[in-house]
Amino acid sequence: MPRLYTLLFLFIVAFPQEGGAKHWIHVDSDAPKSEKTALLIMNGFGGSRNGCKAQMAFWQDEGMDVYIPDVLLRESLAASSRALAEFVKEQSLAEYGEVKAICYIAGAYLLHTQLEATPMPNLTAIIYDRSPTQERAPTAAIARIPVLSTLMLGGVLRELSEAEWPPVPAAGSVQKGLAIENRATPLMRFLRAEAEAMGPLVYDWRAIDPTAQDAFHVALDHDMMYVRWDVLGQPYRYFFEHGQFPEGLPRERIHNRPFDARYPLPE
Repeated sequence: MPRLYTLLFLFIVAFPQEGGAKHWIHVDSDAPKSEKTALLIMNGFGGSRNGCKAQMAFWQDEGMDVYIPDVLLRESLAASSRALAEFVKEQSLAEYGEVKAICYIAGAYLLHTQLEATPMPNLTAIIYDRSPTQERAPTAAIARIPVLSTLMLGGVLRELSEAEWPPVPAAGSVQKGLAIENRATPLMRFLRAEAEAMGPLVYDWRAIDPTAQDAFHVALDHDMMYVRWDVLGQPYRYFFEHGQFPEGLPRERIHNRPFDARYPLPE
């Protein structure tokens, strides 16, 4: 029984369940959309209320309209994609002079699916949260704890574990940056054996996405990537302005112990 409680705790922390769709929207000014920039934040399973609150608290003061759609649905990837398409249409994102995006793991899948169906010519930059460990979570969870995984997250998790990911936007059309997590979450430490059985963990950013313009490594885990804007905010803002991350950030793997919870966190 204690082991079951531990599993439930890890899932609740990693994949918080909150009832009802709740989009977060901030309109910066009354200027025409054609004269403004929109920031689209595509969260994944870790997009909790606290995470969205932290995202909005930082980005609402950066001179952009901010959109955080709640479109990752338990039902299926197809239903989630339809929900995103409806959101993009309802919010008239095509009317903006420019759109920039931040994508977490499942959010990237949905955005790429949307772009395949309906290109977004005004999309100019995407920053991807990439995690060599967390990206294996759907497959690892379904392999080890399929019933609990499906009960907590619905069929969409199994579909994501089996899906072929849509291609990234064509090189040259969108500036792409990567923020690469170097720390595993508590859930992935629990699923370490399943994750490592899937093959070597790749941290070379050029191998992760050869079409990206730049990347940096950070000693945060996936859960922290939603809330640690004291660490992430300035590098993200710089990339959106300059198409590259600031000098001095690590372009190579910080350490080779991603499952070691004792590794120091950024202050």
